[in-house]
Amino acid sequence: MNGHWHARVLATIVIFLTVFSLVMVGLTRRQDAMLQTQQYEQAAATFDLIGIVWKWNSDHGGVFVEKKPGMPSSPFLPHPDLKTVSGKTYTLKNPALMTRELSDLARAGLGIGFHITSLKPLNPGNAPDPWEREALSAFEQGAGEKTTVARQDGKRQYRLMRPLHVEASCLPCHASQGYEVGQVRGGISVTMPADDHWGLIRRNIVFMAVLSVALLAAFAMVLYYFIWTLLEKLSRQNEALAGLNATKDRFLGMAAHDIRNPLSVIYSALKVLQPESEGKPHAALVDLMASSADRMLKLVTDLLDVSKINSGHLDLRLKEVDVAALVREAVAASAPIAHQKHIALRHETPQGLGTASLDPDRIRQVLDNLISNAIKFSCIDTTVTVGASKRDKTLSLWVQDQGLGIRPEDRPKLFGEFSKTSSRPTAGESTHGLGLAICKRLVELHGGAIEVDSEPGRGSRFTVVLPAGKAHG
Repeated sequence: MNGHWHARVLATIVIFLTVFSLVMVGLTRRQDAMLQTQQYEQAAATFDLIGIVWKWNSDHGGVFVEKKPGMPSSPFLPHPDLKTVSGKTYTLKNPALMTRELSDLARAGLGIGFHITSLKPLNPGNAPDPWEREALSAFEQGAGEKTTVARQDGKRQYRLMRPLHVEASCLPCHASQGYEVGQVRGGISVTMPADDHWGLIRRNIVFMAVLSVALLAAFAMVLYYFIWTLLEKLSRQNEALAGLNATKDRFLGMAAHDIRNPLSVIYSALKVLQPESEGKPHAALVDLMASSADRMLKLVTDLLDVSKINSGHLDLRLKEVDVAALVREAVAASAPIAHQKHIALRHETPQGLGTASLDPDRIRQVLDNLISNAIKFSCIDTTVTVGASKRDKTLSLWVQDQGLGIRPEDRPKLFGEFSKTSSRPTAGESTHGLGLAICKRLVELHGGAIEVDSEPGRGSRFTVVLPAGKAHG
């Protein structure tokens, strides 16, 4: 027995670690995507700016600047220089030459480079590199842009390239090459350093992973230690099982009660933070924490119910209740969860069903648990039906699904505390094995019983049978 429970504890810890690893992988991919988007937008903005400067230069037929000592004239222009009557010499800077000189300044100051190139360059210095050549060929086939992340000189570089089309202002220099207005004449590639951005993100991810794994490992060890110790004591003191169970129930009730209040505060705070976190990098993390806190709060509430039931302190508050309205409310509350799994959820309540004397909160709790289980163990595009009927002096409430069904060998485990069957929720939902046990005890407090009709692979039907008259508290 000890070995069996020890194995379960180890398996639970492994599952926690696996789930956490998957979450971290998801966060890493999300941050990678955000980085790619950020770098793309920066590169696109740089391209747009250079494109405006290039077009301005092209529309004006180039720009003449005063020729300083040591400044060469372009050998690829027919008349690059002109001399004024005052004796000053000016040399022509065409779009390609100006773009190259601006790129040199930007690369030296910011590490950002851009290159105007073509498959038929007039200046061999404007010849494309292999990646640019591949991009230019793609532009001639209709592609709008090309991006890549590559290593150059041992450093990661983000590159973006878009085409340049022939305009009328280009023809004086390039008509001899056979170009016509509208054709792809070449392109401008933008190269930006990526190591700093990627390094920062990676360091942040590593820090988050190390910190979270350390906390999770500490929690797992503490959990393992306490469960292991408890099981050892239970095995050695089997003759005092009744007394130990009573002590355990009292402790469980106090612990759950003390935990629920701060846990409720945490959950409420996270719900407030969720709208403010939308669109921010940590939004997914806030959603994950809120979901986890919600599951823990439900678990603590179930633990309190088990404690009250086992100690005999759970009292029913009976009153006349509209049965059809109670069923409709339960179906409406679970409809969003069913919709998320593409499961149809409907109810069947005949006319004139009337009222019944019962505790509406506790019977609603039973229905919520049964509907939740039906959804958990159902596949997409199936139906879960909730119904009610009266016959003689009994009221029947039932939940039927078209899900996995229950194996015969699992039937004895269904209503045991913390017991689980071999069937697993179809979308990996969490289950702690208390829901059906609580349902059974609550129905029995009403003087009723739960019946199960199920066939593996063809679904299950859980029926709650209650006295139609005054229930027993």
